[in-house]
Amino acid sequence: MNFHPFFTCILLPIFFFGCAHPSSQPALKKHTQIGEFFGSVVQVDVCYGEREEDRVRQALAGVWDRFEDIHGRMSVYDPKSDMNKVNGSYPEPVAVGADTYGLIRDAVGYHGLSQGVFDITVYPLIAVWKESGKKNVLPTAEELAGARKAVGVKNVELLPGNRIRLLSPATKLSIDSIGDGYAADEAARILRSHGFTHFLVDASGELVAGGRNCEGRRWRIGVRDPQDKTKLIDVLDLENAATSTSGSYERYYEINGVRWPHIINPVTGYPGRGVLSATVVAPTGQFADFWSTALCLLDPEQGIAMTDAMGEGFAAMVIVDRGEGKIIKKASRNYARYSSRR
Repeated sequence: MNFHPFFTCILLPIFFFGCAHPSSQPALKKHTQIGEFFGSVVQVDVCYGEREEDRVRQALAGVWDRFEDIHGRMSVYDPKSDMNKVNGSYPEPVAVGADTYGLIRDAVGYHGLSQGVFDITVYPLIAVWKESGKKNVLPTAEELAGARKAVGVKNVELLPGNRIRLLSPATKLSIDSIGDGYAADEAARILRSHGFTHFLVDASGELVAGGRNCEGRRWRIGVRDPQDKTKLIDVLDLENAATSTSGSYERYYEINGVRWPHIINPVTGYPGRGVLSATVVAPTGQFADFWSTALCLLDPEQGIAMTDAMGEGFAAMVIVDRGEGKIIKKASRNYARYSSRR
């Protein structure tokens, strides 16, 4: 089944392999299921013991059902989704599912945490840049100013009873930049509810590592080099953690021979430039998804300092383009404990 992608900040290919640091955990069998959801490949690996085959299948059936439910209600590409109910409801409030409401509420909170660069109302600006790309003409100041009037969480009112009201007719919501991470978290929740603690969920590039791999070692996650997809720029060793890598170099608007990254900064109205990729480790896939997107737009020094202030369980590495093929890496204080190339 082919679904459209949730993400707006492109997810660089991350993959898992190998092993690291053995433990006393006995070796377990591995069951892998792969499906096409969210416009990309979703893979779930579950480690299990003897006589647990049926329970694994039941757990995974619940995971795939939940993925379909999330897509059907939270994707802007499904005309019957909660998101489209909201986007077509102005000026009246509309009730949505409790989980949809919770995700929108979280996204509104992330706006402040990111100092305004993460904004679920950014679509009007994206539409302007898409149209400019088609015409091969830079958007005018007037076009950007008009779109920016509809952008901002000030145009979103959260009401009791899981109701949302938009305060501008041109405001449109999208939870693209946290939807995949949320889906990975939901898969992890379902697997744990069935008693499985060792697993890896890869939801379109948002990974949640539960426990250790089936050989009793930490899960190893390869992060591709944003300048050469045939190489790795790092390898992460994860246990009960999530990771996301976002980047601004693969998808772009080409206008008059100049490539503009597709990630739009809602504060300026222009695409973010300079950050090639941002890799985040966090306790949840949803937060890793959000923060890797935000780091694509924040000043690198500021973004790393903000990551350090989050404390234990949070880490980040930002790859900054210095021009002429030169890059520099900026890593948070906690990043080295997850990197196998420290």
